[in-house]
Amino acid sequence: MSRTRIVVADSLSIFRSGVRNLLAREGGFQVFEAASLDELEWTVLAERPQVALVDLDLPPRGGIAAVQRLGTSSDVRPVLWSFRPTRDDVLDGIRAGAHGFLAKDVAPAELVHALAGVGRGEAALSPGLASLMIEALHGFDQRHRASERLSALSARELEVLALVADGARNREIAATLTISEFTVKRHVQNILDKLAVVSRRAAAECYLAACGENRRSAVAQAV
Repeated sequence: MSRTRIVVADSLSIFRSGVRNLLAREGGFQVFEAASLDELEWTVLAERPQVALVDLDLPPRGGIAAVQRLGTSSDVRPVLWSFRPTRDDVLDGIRAGAHGFLAKDVAPAELVHALAGVGRGEAALSPGLASLMIEALHGFDQRHRASERLSALSARELEVLALVADGARNREIAATLTISEFTVKRHVQNILDKLAVVSRRAAAECYLAACGENRRSAVAQAV
């Protein structure tokens, strides 16, 4: 009986050896290890695994970049995994070409089942991440609609709106952009008119929706 060939790409040896030992007990798998993107690419080229279990933080540029690289150079089916991934992590990983996304606290039996399924050409998604995937798709649609609305703004109006979203007042915006407060007020009014909203807060929400979760987090930390 043929065995499913899997490479476990993770910078932490405890996860690599843990998966290797788990799959060895189950049988039906041949497992290889990689601690970085370079090692992963070499292993894929030399050993021709069917599945790659890739850590989201794989050095040097992360698992999503690794998945993109694999997609251009091999037929391996990559699956990302991570502790507490965000909805954008899940969506970005799938869009990059991953055949699934698993949480690192997945039960051993579920991990074995998921990896075996990917080896047969199936997709893998931890139950707890399914709702994140749906939220991510909804969030993507919201960003797309908000981005279309922002396309009506000029470059200067976008600069003003970014500062409004950061919580800056007209005086602070004027000082930052080296323009008068009167000019700031005019820009803000133009922004409200073009976005068809009645308040600075609503305009800021539109901007943040277009920028996504990372921008929201950065603004929250700044405040």
